[in-house]
Amino acid sequence: MDKKFFCQWFKGFEEGLDEMDSESRSRLLKHCAKCCADTGVLQSHLKLYQAVNGNRDEFYRRLCELGNVRGEVAMPGKEYFISFPDCACDLHTALGINTPNLCECSRQSIIYVAERVWKESEVQVEQIETVLSGGAECRFKIKFS
Repeated sequence: MDKKFFCQWFKGFEEGLDEMDSESRSRLLKHCAKCCADTGVLQSHLKLYQAVNGNRDEFYRRLCELGNVRGEVAMPGKEYFISFPDCACDLHTALGINTPNLCECSRQSIIYVAERVWKESEVQVEQIETVLSGGAECRFKIKFS
């Protein structure tokens, strides 16, 4: 199968995402997010966690060391921001999926990775802005219980 087929097929996927309610979209993209994170993002975050000896504030301050991501401490020990300068999702960059509803996958990925790194905490992630929504960057707020 060629790229043209996949691009066409994924346009249908994009239309389906736009028709789903937010709960259904979250359930679907949670699995997409896990698979994506397991390709390397989770491991790089676990290595940084070890490098900072589990210090959450230091982890988010040094997140930029991983490349194409920036962290920020909003409330020490509790709230953080994570930002990406552009949309690096292969579904967007390679296959032309442009719906802002795809950004739920990023939110789910942040939840998945944070829950694996910070096992003792419950995590909530709020989407602040995304490139696919017309924002200057992709920015999410992370809250730990």
